[in-house]
Order: sequence, then C-alpha cells, then structure tokens
Amino acid sequence: MKKTKHLMLIVFLFTGIISFGQDNNAYKVIYEADREGNAISGSLEELIAHATNGNPIRVGWVLRFPSQIPEEKGSIIEMEHWADAGFITVLKGHVFAQVKGIFQQGPMIANPPGVLLVDDRANSWVGIIGTTGVMRQKFAESETMTKMYKDMGYSDEKIKEEYKKQETMTFKTKWSVLTSSK
Repeated sequence: MKKTKHLMLIVFLFTGIISFGQDNNAYKVIYEADREGNAISGSLEELIAHATNGNPIRVGWVLRFPSQIPEEKGSIIEMEHWADAGFITVLKGHVFAQVKGIFQQGPMIANPPGVLLVDDRANSWVGIIGTTGVMRQKFAESETMTKMYKDMGYSDEKIKEEYKKQETMTFKTKWSVLTSSK
C-alpha cells in the first residue's frame, strides 16, 4: 500500500512537471500557405497582428523530393524544418522572416533516416522566407556539393548556375506564435 502511494505521488509529480514544461513554451500554428503563397489554413491577418505586436514567431517549411532508395522508388519524401523567425518584415500584406545562420545540413535518406552536416568543415546557410512561399537563401559553397557536380561532369560555370538556382526556391510554409509563457 505504501509503495502504491509513493508510486502515485511520483507519477503525479512527473505529470505535473511535464505539463508545466509544455505550458511554458506553447507555440501554436496559426497560418499555413502553399508554395505559391495561397492560404491553406489560419489567418494571415492574425499572423500580421502578432508580427506587428512583436510576438515571438517560428516558421516552418516543407521540402519534398523523390526517394533515392531503390525499394522506395517513385515515393516522395517530405522533410520539415522549423526555426525562430529572426528579423521580421511585414510588407504588402505578407510576413517575411529572416532565419539565423546555421551549419548547412542535409538528409540521410536511409532506414532509419538521419541528418548530417554537409561538409567536414563548418559552413553557413541563411534564408529569408515569406508567407508568399518564396525563400531566398545564401549558403557557403559546399566542397561536397561541388565535388558531386564535378563528378556529374558539370563545368565550373554550370556549377555556379546550379548554386544560383538554389538561391530562390518555393516552399509550403507554417507559421506559429507563442501562445503562453507563464
């Protein structure tokens, strides 16, 4: 009986700690747009109100690409990234968020999947993404990617073109705001 009471007390305390932690950092997705900037759900006006009030905002975007695993041939893989919106701009009814620099990473499409740093050395990636679906990004030229392009027979000029194409891309976006910070 005494063990049961102690166990119940531990479970109660543990549940309270977990709940407290979740309430302290409760973000909620309030707006989603497709890669063309069309609303999927939520209210762009509500997002703009949060942005102009200076509320903490996080932005997520979804990448879709074909699997290269032979047994998954033809299937599409989705990878989702989330980041704190750094410098925020509201312009002509849209929100644009600068994502702080990160070390460039890439997916390991395997079973189980993983994520790895692209090069053996530190490099950086930064981006600005908008509710329009457009992301403008800059990243350090990757030795790994450059080697891959060269192995594919690309000239130095063609490699520069490939890097330039990657500077502007479109993505489905999700926007969340902090709803509680007790």
